[in-house]
Amino acid sequence: MTPEQHRWFQEQGFLYMPGAVGKNVVQPFKTHVLNELKRLNIWSAGRAQSKKLQGVPVFQQTARLGQLISHPDLNEKLISKELHSAMCVLADSPLSGQGTQLLISLPHKVEWTLEGLNWHRDVSQSQLKGIPGVQAFILLDKVSPKGGATLALAGSHRLKNQSQAKQGISMLTGHGNNHSTKVGGIELSITEMAGGPGDVYLMDMRLLHTPSVNSTRNVRIMATNRYFIV
Repeated sequence: MTPEQHRWFQEQGFLYMPGAVGKNVVQPFKTHVLNELKRLNIWSAGRAQSKKLQGVPVFQQTARLGQLISHPDLNEKLISKELHSAMCVLADSPLSGQGTQLLISLPHKVEWTLEGLNWHRDVSQSQLKGIPGVQAFILLDKVSPKGGATLALAGSHRLKNQSQAKQGISMLTGHGNNHSTKVGGIELSITEMAGGPGDVYLMDMRLLHTPSVNSTRNVRIMATNRYFIV
């Protein structure tokens, strides 16, 4: 962990670590997910195999798939001692994980948009005074732009209140994920957690984030774990 990386995390609220997990580590999990989708008669060979999820709102599909598909070795294999140590350095405190879960999004066959997303935090208002923990997002396969990756509002961990957050989101939606704006003197921008297999995003848990639409032809396969200060 370099001083520059630590400083970036403090300012932006996230850190992108390309190739932090070996491709040989993530490949078996990708294969497992695709095999399970086929076994459950949901998805195979680039197309839907049944109407099981038809009519389920796109973001609820991810939750449903997370309930249907799991793997017992996710946490042990994906979160190395080095990666856990890096998160503890960023939080400046020991951290304890909740357990790694899969994030799976089928192609949604709709146009990609920043409108109507579910921007939220996974911590309460009382936990916003200092960093409550770090959430890790691990890409188990290539995730292309507009391919269903989690979106994060970089800088939002430093906002004073929810109204500022809503103002920032309102100003940014419709301008693409490379646009930035300032609210209360704090620069905000939308970061899309796209990348290659084995790439990792570490996120301050005060950061606003949301699922996004998968407008590609490929299944989005990621994993996540929340680490809270002990």
